[in-house]
Amino acid sequence: MSVPQDKQALRQISKSLRKKAFDAYGLDVAILISKHFEDWFKKKKDFKTIAFYYPIKTEVDPFPTINALKGIPVRFCLPVVTGPKSPLTFREWFEDSELMISSYGAKIPREGQSLIPDLVITPLLAFDQAGSRLGYGGGFYDRTIEVLRGKKDILVLGLAFECQRTDALMPTEPNDQKIDSVLTEKGFYFFRNT
Repeated sequence: MSVPQDKQALRQISKSLRKKAFDAYGLDVAILISKHFEDWFKKKKDFKTIAFYYPIKTEVDPFPTINALKGIPVRFCLPVVTGPKSPLTFREWFEDSELMISSYGAKIPREGQSLIPDLVITPLLAFDQAGSRLGYGGGFYDRTIEVLRGKKDILVLGLAFECQRTDALMPTEPNDQKIDSVLTEKGFYFFRNT
């Protein structure tokens, strides 16, 4: 099998595992992740703008994590798809932002300032111990991470259920971007010195 075929097979397995975990304890894991994140974030002073995702289907809900930062002077933004082969842009989000459904099914702010995040919180289907992230196959986050890293030092953090971790190295292609860390109900996995 080719790398794209291997990745597609792994996507199907990972979607099934994630759905089982989400159905069994999705909210509990999201709350536990937010507690791990809050403790870690207290020691971080460099993150002024945080990009996160509006969850769809069985993705780990990032809102408990975002809500844990109330009162801390940071700005939030959500990813916006501008074209099928373009990197994502990030539009500022507030709790009272008017949202609309994007062409990919995620909610995005109807209006808002374009921001460049310091921390990017991303969904994923699977990850390995080398920091390889398996997404949905569109390459949006890979293109975006590459562009952002060319502009500034960012940290990319995946949110996942522990069952999405694989001990085997995932198949990768040259354009795949490694992420810096993943946070599950068991805590952080760091793939570089952060």
